[in-house]
Amino acid sequence: MIKQFQIKLFIMRNILNNKVVAWLLGLLILANIATLTFFWIGHLKNQRENSPKEFLAKSLHFSEAQKNAYFELAKNHNENANKIREQIKIDKENLFQLLKTDQIVDSVKNNAALKVSLSIQSLDILTFDHFKKVRVLCTEEQKPKFDDLIQKMVNSVNNPQKGPQAPIK
Repeated sequence: MIKQFQIKLFIMRNILNNKVVAWLLGLLILANIATLTFFWIGHLKNQRENSPKEFLAKSLHFSEAQKNAYFELAKNHNENANKIREQIKIDKENLFQLLKTDQIVDSVKNNAALKVSLSIQSLDILTFDHFKKVRVLCTEEQKPKFDDLIQKMVNSVNNPQKGPQAPIK
C-alpha cells in the first residue's frame, strides 16, 4: 500500500514538474518573440530616421514645406532610379552572358559594354538632375551647406576607405 502511494506521488510530481516546465518553456518562447519584435520594430524605425533623405533634411534644417517637397522629389527619384538600376542589371547580365560564347566578337562585346555604360550614365544624370531640383528648394542660407554635403557625398563614393596597405619594400 505504501509502495503504491509512493508511485502515485512520484507520478503526480512528474506531471506537476512537466506542467511547470511546459509553462516555463511557453513563457520563454513568448519572451523571445516579444524581444525579436521589439528589436525588429526598433531597427525599422532607426533605418527610417537615419536614411540619407532624413539626414539631408535634418542637416539643412528644412521647413515642413521644404521637407514635403523634398520627400516627393526623393520618392519620384527612387522610382525612376530603380527602373534604371534594373536596366543596368539586365545590361550587365547580357554582357557577362557573352562569356559562355567561345568566340566573342569585339564589336558585340563593346556594344554590350556600351549599353551598361549608357545605363549607368542615365542613372548619374537622373541623380544629378534630382540634386539640382533639391538645391532649388534650398534657401540662400542653406545652399552653401547643401553644396558642402553633396561634395562630401561625392568624395565618399569616389574614395571608398581602403584597408591597411602593405608596406613598400
